[in-house]
Amino acid sequence: MDNNYNKYCSGQLKLISDFDKINEIFEIVLKNHINNQDKKYNNNNNIRILDIGCSHGKNSIIVLKPLIEQIRNKWNPNEKVIEIFHSDLSVNDFSKLFNQVYNLNSYSNKINNIFTYGIGNSFENQLVANNSIDFIFSFSTMQWVPFLNEYKSFEGSLYNISISDRLAGFENYYKENFENTLNHRYNELKVGGIFSFNIFIQEDKGSENEEKSKSLYYCMKNIKDILKEMSYESILSREEVENMVIPVVLLTRDEYQYAIDKSTNNTGLKLIYENRITTNWSDIIQDPYISSIIAIIGNFIKNAINGDKNRVDSIFNNFEQRLHLKYKLNPNNFQFHLCNLYLSFLKEN
Repeated sequence: MDNNYNKYCSGQLKLISDFDKINEIFEIVLKNHINNQDKKYNNNNNIRILDIGCSHGKNSIIVLKPLIEQIRNKWNPNEKVIEIFHSDLSVNDFSKLFNQVYNLNSYSNKINNIFTYGIGNSFENQLVANNSIDFIFSFSTMQWVPFLNEYKSFEGSLYNISISDRLAGFENYYKENFENTLNHRYNELKVGGIFSFNIFIQEDKGSENEEKSKSLYYCMKNIKDILKEMSYESILSREEVENMVIPVVLLTRDEYQYAIDKSTNNTGLKLIYENRITTNWSDIIQDPYISSIIAIIGNFIKNAINGDKNRVDSIFNNFEQRLHLKYKLNPNNFQFHLCNLYLSFLKEN
């Protein structure tokens, strides 16, 4: 994510607000926490929440404030210890996160006995100990996948993971990766705990929203055309453009359903909530449109530019100016929809 994430994250916040059941689901979490306090498998009476994909914290805090309020309404001050684990990749700027956490308007001022931690690790790994978390949430995170050389191409789109046929050898990669992610969350949850999140999906062929879910690919193709144009002018090398990849995947129905079925059949996870919403990115952001896109893709472009800081900044500024101009001339070329699937899983046993 770009260093200006907190400044340009209104789109991601709208995707969170579309999950309007979170407070209701957290009530179930608290009820289960109370019921399980004296059970032999419950070795910690603290309420623990894991935030996956915290970035610089602005949207995480907006999610957490009403949840902390629910806790405050159920227990007396100092009666219940709360632990919040914020996780993201190790390259995340956690200093910006903690500046937000300890701001006067943050959740940390809502209740006594609250402790906050940062975890620099990928959600593809287990992040905390087994049976330790009451509630896990993650929004606009599960679409990120490891950067692989197979994605590199001078042609195509910045988002070059095929929207239909997977690359040879990757037919099972994404569904198994998603299954492993669910299994890790199962391990981390206490019995009665819940994992709530969204994933971006590819709509079924022939469905009403099929073309809308392809629009991200074409938006990123038009952005890559600008970078290719810069390579033709010898501003960028061909290799630099090839290395500019946005490692995002939209799961097909077969892929996400495979992972859901395997996890619910082989673990104690139970799917308790499912909802699908398709949104136009331009309709949900309050930030300048192109700035919101650059906040998402900027670092992937900058990291592929060779040379010192002056060269990187100069070329990136050139790219930004061209993108703003292209958008002004034809904004439809840079519109895209996101097809969201919202899911919540309860750990029954």
